[in-house]
Amino acid sequence: MKKHLILFFGAVLLLIGSAEAKGRITISAGVSIYDPPGDVSSTLLFEIAARYRLSDKVTAELSVGWTQYSDVTLMPVQLNGEFHPLGAKVFDPYVGAGTGVYLTKIAEVTEATIGIQALAGLAFRPAKGFGFSAEVKYMLADITDGNSGGLTFGGGIEGTWETDL
Repeated sequence: MKKHLILFFGAVLLLIGSAEAKGRITISAGVSIYDPPGDVSSTLLFEIAARYRLSDKVTAELSVGWTQYSDVTLMPVQLNGEFHPLGAKVFDPYVGAGTGVYLTKIAEVTEATIGIQALAGLAFRPAKGFGFSAEVKYMLADITDGNSGGLTFGGGIEGTWETDL
């Protein structure tokens, strides 16, 4: 487990450290409807994400989320790669996948697991520096447990700016 965490955070540091050129950072906040695994009713998942455009069609995303249902609190910390087939346009569809650390707290016990996720979405940016997005994401919170998956559907507001990294 410790090896997986070291590899995950090493990949994040490598990604951040390898960014050489001036690029666009996108910060977004969103709310999704989350259908957790098991016989539990849907709940809201709040998420903050930062995206860095590596090229016109490839983006790296780091996100942190939070939700609570029954006696469970879930905080997914995810690193995703996204492919944008049309490039950076007003209508920007994308697909992606990634890995994450899923922090789950049940009662007073907190557990960290390594998971994977797949996503698809559409961003609409009618003005420079501002936009909306909608996204569907399947999250498998523990790669050793095929029953730990949940589906989200939601959207949010995003802001962009140019910065040297």
